Amino acid sequence: MRKPAGGSGHDDDTLHRTPSRLTRRIVSFNLIGLGLLVAGVLALNDFRGKLIELRTQALETQGEIIAITLAESAGRDDGSLGVDPPKAQVVLSRVIEPARVRAQIFDRGARLMVDTHLAAGHSGGVQTEALPASRFDDPEGPMAWIEGAGRFLRDMALGDTREPVATEILGGVARMQEVYAALGGAVARGERVNARGELIVSVSVPIQTLRKVHGALVLSTEGGDIDAIVRSERISILQVFLVALAVSVVLSVLLAKAIGRPIERLAQAALAAERGERGKRRIEMPDMSARGDEIGHLSGALKRMTDTLYQRLEATESFAADVAHEIKNPLSSLRSAVETLGYARTEADKLRLMKVMNHDVSRLDRLVTDISNASRLDAELVREDREPFDLSHLLTTIVEFTQPKAQERAVRIRDEAVDESLRMRGIEGRLAQVFVNLIENALSFSPEGSEIRVAAARGGDGRIRVTIEDEGPGIPDDNLESVFERFYSERPDTEAYGNHSGLGLAISRQIVEAHNGAIAAENIRPAGHDRRGARFVVELPG
Repeated sequence: MRKPAGGSGHDDDTLHRTPSRLTRRIVSFNLIGLGLLVAGVLALNDFRGKLIELRTQALETQGEIIAITLAESAGRDDGSLGVDPPKAQVVLSRVIEPARVRAQIFDRGARLMVDTHLAAGHSGGVQTEALPASRFDDPEGPMAWIEGAGRFLRDMALGDTREPVATEILGGVARMQEVYAALGGAVARGERVNARGELIVSVSVPIQTLRKVHGALVLSTEGGDIDAIVRSERISILQVFLVALAVSVVLSVLLAKAIGRPIERLAQAALAAERGERGKRRIEMPDMSARGDEIGHLSGALKRMTDTLYQRLEATESFAADVAHEIKNPLSSLRSAVETLGYARTEADKLRLMKVMNHDVSRLDRLVTDISNASRLDAELVREDREPFDLSHLLTTIVEFTQPKAQERAVRIRDEAVDESLRMRGIEGRLAQVFVNLIENALSFSPEGSEIRVAAARGGDGRIRVTIEDEGPGIPDDNLESVFERFYSERPDTEAYGNHSGLGLAISRQIVEAHNGAIAAENIRPAGHDRRGARFVVELPG
């Protein structure tokens, strides 16, 4: 089966695929933005840094208090400088165990004396039991992957500021620089990671009485303590992200449907109009102008365009039928005259028939010329540029141009255009054609001694209203609208038949409507006259 001309065999498939593609694109774009936002929060937020700072400050305050307590309560019994390990262990067991902090005491030679992780303390042994692994602690789980990605982005942006894994004590002697700083009488801070990659924050505080340093107290967090808090925070962020992800996907799908389905309906209607699927029935474009958005504007524009195309098609069909009818009349007359010419016996009969043939040929020539001009008018009106001009000056010029012809018929043309400038934008030559045609049409129906009045003024709505009145017989009430139809011709008895094609007023309406204006005819009764006259009203945008 042959496909319609101008169509594509994949049009229907394309229409059905378009919404899914649009949905995927909208969802992808929203997820990319959301993913980048979450990755940035995980990688670059300073929650971890603030947490370390607060934890260090707390350790420093706690260490200073414990150091004072040790200096007062854990001194040696023999009065020598230093800290008594058993006494220090008792003090630390009372203040450290509830705080989940590791405490170490180093003597003045930086040798380890007490370590709460190595001694059970006086309160007895401490039993520990590993907690069950969380699903977020899975080394191959999503949280581990997110943490790894976050560390990578953070290291790329800020650099890795953590110290590498180092041995804290070697041969019983401290290797941490902050211990030596504390033995020198200063409070020092430190950060490092253990063998499992867990962050440890420590504070070293001197144990001293007056200015004599007895040793150094090192308080440090449990391995992974801060990491657990950071992980918990990231889990919260991840949970928010998952909720936002679900909302984003749902909203993206709804948005895609709100955009894709109307566009699909418009495309299907356009394809149906292109293929003529409904035969002689007009394809109605979906009217979505009530939406008030870009799709509504598109729907309205397509609907107006489709209506205009149908009107053009209908006008073309009607025009072709009218042209055939109008041309057939002079052709029939011409054929009859040619056939009769062979039977003419006198020169007078031959001259009369020749005159008829000349008249018919002239009429055909005029018809063809006017039809050609009318058929080209739409394209020319689209191509010609609209420029600003003074309509009042144009009307005055036209009146002066037609005065001689009016004087030959003993008719006066009075210009009642206002003195002020009536500036507008349009095709000046085409509008001049309209007003010349209306004035000459009024001349055709005006009796001797009568008057034609041409007036123009700007209304309160900003539109320009031009009126052309005559004192002729007027227009039959039933024909006030049909006078603008093509090939309508009702001429006065004083004019020979066939001198007009009947396209003048139709062309005038076409030009006026191309300028977003309107033209209408009405009857009037001039003052002091029993007969009625005709008035043509042209409204144009200012």
